[in-house]
This record gives sequence, structure tokens and C-alpha cells, in this order.
Amino acid sequence: MLSLQPGMLMPSYCFSRNDPYDREAAVQFVLPPLISSREYMASIRAFRVPQDSLALWYLGQNGFILRSGDGPLIGIDLYLTNSCARLFAHLPFRLDRQLPVFIEPEDLDIDIFYTTHSHEDHADAETIRRFGRLAKALFAGPWEAVEKYRSCGVPASSCLMIHPNQTITFEGSTEFTGTFALPTDNTDLNHAGLLIRFANGITFYNTGDTGYCELLASLLPHNVDLCAICINGGFNNLDALEAARIVKAIHPRVAIPSHYDMMINNTGDPNMLRTALDLVESDAAFHVMDYYRPWVYRAVR
Repeated sequence: MLSLQPGMLMPSYCFSRNDPYDREAAVQFVLPPLISSREYMASIRAFRVPQDSLALWYLGQNGFILRSGDGPLIGIDLYLTNSCARLFAHLPFRLDRQLPVFIEPEDLDIDIFYTTHSHEDHADAETIRRFGRLAKALFAGPWEAVEKYRSCGVPASSCLMIHPNQTITFEGSTEFTGTFALPTDNTDLNHAGLLIRFANGITFYNTGDTGYCELLASLLPHNVDLCAICINGGFNNLDALEAARIVKAIHPRVAIPSHYDMMINNTGDPNMLRTALDLVESDAAFHVMDYYRPWVYRAVR
């Protein structure tokens, strides 16, 4: 597997190839499956991460797997089924996924399962119920996400609630801090982002879903190494320009776009964030995550 440097672009993918209003057409995947679910998960678990680095894998939408050195393997907002297409089949548009299921829930082998909020494309009940390590992993997130865990059979002893501005340390060295996020509708009022500080000092911030307001930037973590930020603009999320304004204000080293590629009714061009960062004169580096291969970020001190 290869690693990419900030600013390098992934191969060109067409995220607008499917018509969300054509229910008769077969969904065309953005890319075909390139490796089996078990092989891919095994490659992630076996990947050796230098002690001064952070490895990131991107599974589409807002789904990330992270590991630093020999620390825990952390999953964020892993949507590993096509359940939204069935749950929302009554809507006039389709919510089918157009990315392959990179890892089947039964094959998922992570230590910490974190969810930013309870919306189905972030806290997927089918993924949680089928998760192969359900009885062994730690499940964390804000209140409504934890309620989703419990409803899916996760033992109460495995659930950990994290509130915005609260910091919890895992395995003596990896710190999770809940961050503010502006709810995007009234079905979940406990949206939260997540700031992770790894033992080697690298900081990773994920906005989760969040709406925009003038006060937002002042409530978020500043000067982090990596910021993964939603850019889709649909369903009250940040659009690319709003995301760029947030990035400029909070000043991360690298901005990573997310939430633009999975659902055929809610796609975007990740390079619009790059354009917007130039427009607002942000000095953050820009990085688009590719699929199936890790990006290794080395600490800059």
C-alpha cells in the first residue's frame, strides 16, 4: 500500500454518475471492489505505523479508521451497509451508496468504535449489530449515539458517553475530546465532533455533521494537525465555502474533505474545498483521501 503527501490528488473519480431520481437504473459504483473485505481489514490491522506518525484509512462519507504507533485502532462513523437505501425508500430520491462496502461489519476488527451522532449514515444500526467485535470493542459518542448502541445490543459496560468539552484518555495515552457541532435537524440534537490527541502529539479533528453559524469557529479546536471537515452542503451541512471559512479560522495544518462521495443523492466535488481554501486565503494544506490505501501523516514539530 502507498502513502500520499498533503496536496497530492487521488485518482479522478466521478461522484455524479448516478441519477438519484431514477429508481430503475442499476447503481454504478465510483470504483470497483479491489480487495476482499477480510484481506483489507487484515492489511489495516497488520499495517506498521511509525511512532512519529498517524495512519488514516478512508471508507467514504465520514468514515475513517485511524492508528498511531502501536495505539488502538479507532473507527469513526463507519457506515458499512446499504441500509439507508431501504430505510428511506419512501423518499422521492434514492439514498443508495455508490461506493463498495470496503469492509463487511463481520470482518471489522477495531478497538474503539466512535460515532459523532445517531443519523443512520454515521451510526448505522446494521453495521453495529453485525460488527464482529461487538462484545469486545469500546463504543463511544454523544448521548443519542450511545442510545443507538444500546438499542443494537451493545453491552452497557462497553458504552462510553462523551460530551463536548469533555476529555477521556484511552489506554493511558490516546485522548478523546468531544467538540461542538451544530445540529442539522431535530432528529438528533446531540451532534458532536471529535478531537483526538495521540501519544506522539499528533492531533486529528473530525467535525462530524454540522451546520454553519458565525459563532461556530470560535467553539472549535484550533491549530490541530489534521481537520476532516464535511463539505457536501446538503441536509444543512457545511458547503465547501463555509468549510473553507472554518478551516481558515481554526488554522489546521491539513484540511481533509469528507461527506461528499457515498450517497447518490448527496454528492460533491472534493476539489471545491481546495478552490474555496484559495478564495479565503487559507494557508492550510489540502489533502483528499483515496480509497483502499492508507495515508501516513508524520508529525511536524
